[in-house]
Amino acid sequence: MSTKKLHHNRHLPEEIIVQILCWLPIKPLIRFSSVSKRWHYLIIKDPQFAQSHFKLASDRKTLTQRLLISTDYQLRSLDPETPSFVDNDSSLHNLTFRHFSNLLGCCNGLVCVDVDGYEKHDLSLWNPSTGFKHELPDSDFVCAVKIMSYFAESDFGRSGLGYVSSTDDYKIFIDANVYSKPSQTFMEIYSSRLNSWKPIQVRGHDPSCSFRSPTTSWGPLTNEALHWFYRKVGEEEPTILAFDLAKEEFREVPFPTFDGDANDIDVNDMGVQVVSRGGGGGECLCVSITRRRGGVNLMEFWVMREYGVRESWTILFKFNTDHVSESLGGNLHGYEAIFVTVIFRLRDRDRLVRIECRRDAEPVCSTPFNVNDGDGPVYNVIAYNETLFSVPKLGLHEMNEADVS
Repeated sequence: MSTKKLHHNRHLPEEIIVQILCWLPIKPLIRFSSVSKRWHYLIIKDPQFAQSHFKLASDRKTLTQRLLISTDYQLRSLDPETPSFVDNDSSLHNLTFRHFSNLLGCCNGLVCVDVDGYEKHDLSLWNPSTGFKHELPDSDFVCAVKIMSYFAESDFGRSGLGYVSSTDDYKIFIDANVYSKPSQTFMEIYSSRLNSWKPIQVRGHDPSCSFRSPTTSWGPLTNEALHWFYRKVGEEEPTILAFDLAKEEFREVPFPTFDGDANDIDVNDMGVQVVSRGGGGGECLCVSITRRRGGVNLMEFWVMREYGVRESWTILFKFNTDHVSESLGGNLHGYEAIFVTVIFRLRDRDRLVRIECRRDAEPVCSTPFNVNDGDGPVYNVIAYNETLFSVPKLGLHEMNEADVS
């Protein structure tokens, strides 16, 4: 980190000022970025300061997590830890783009946003906390869409964003379709270091292009890999498909072995999440399943204590879900901890409910929170951490801040 003077101060050395700033939450830091040009650079653009702040917050377990909610023409940021979702004045911020925005993945506080997702698919890396925005070059899929936009529909089947630490590289995976005649399928990966896309070479043992699963399209990230449910052709039992971002290849992760009758499991209502371990033990893979037993609909959460080891799957908790559906995942605070929070979207798809689970007590539901507010249906919801990260320049031109209000 540069040691240029932040400002003239007779009492505190500059290194001490930087250390103090590292301890502050994101919101006051953003306000303090207007103190001087030096402070603005340090807080908004200095990658080493961003890394130091993130590491300290991670070690102290003070990272702030929010939910990013996509509606017709608006992205809304919600604090899931407010006492009541109904008290939204201080927990909800409107982040308005000019067009509908689809959410394709998140990592380290950066979100991959598909702006104008109805037609053109203009992709960007965006930090909702700082307003940083890096517009991505067009992939082969986006080029095909722009040529055929008025003649064919298009969509993303699978997507995800992750970070490869060994190369300091953010990578975006897309598996997308253009429904022209004949239809076109694209499986591509973006590298921030190269600022370019390339097709993924699908080998014989990899999933056929394009692959589909019944659950959310963006892949949860852990162990530098993205994860989805995947059902092999001709097989009833699903598996977890992982895409290794460093090796840029697929692999399978063993699925839990459930007790009882497998036929009572609803394969169309499964979810893959990543949860944090208690005691600073990192992250682990988590799956949620719904099953019907004794006339009651239950949701079970299982966690993989040791990544890649089938025998390490352990049930975390379960509860009755007759009044909720479609897990949003994400906000689970440590499978060794007593207190766990889960966010659900209700069946009408426009309301969220928080369920607080204790091991030996009935789950407590919050008052449902209406996230629609006249802005059209809710398309997707993604959890992100408030950070100062941006994409390193590395020869790239610097992008303007996001067009948000």
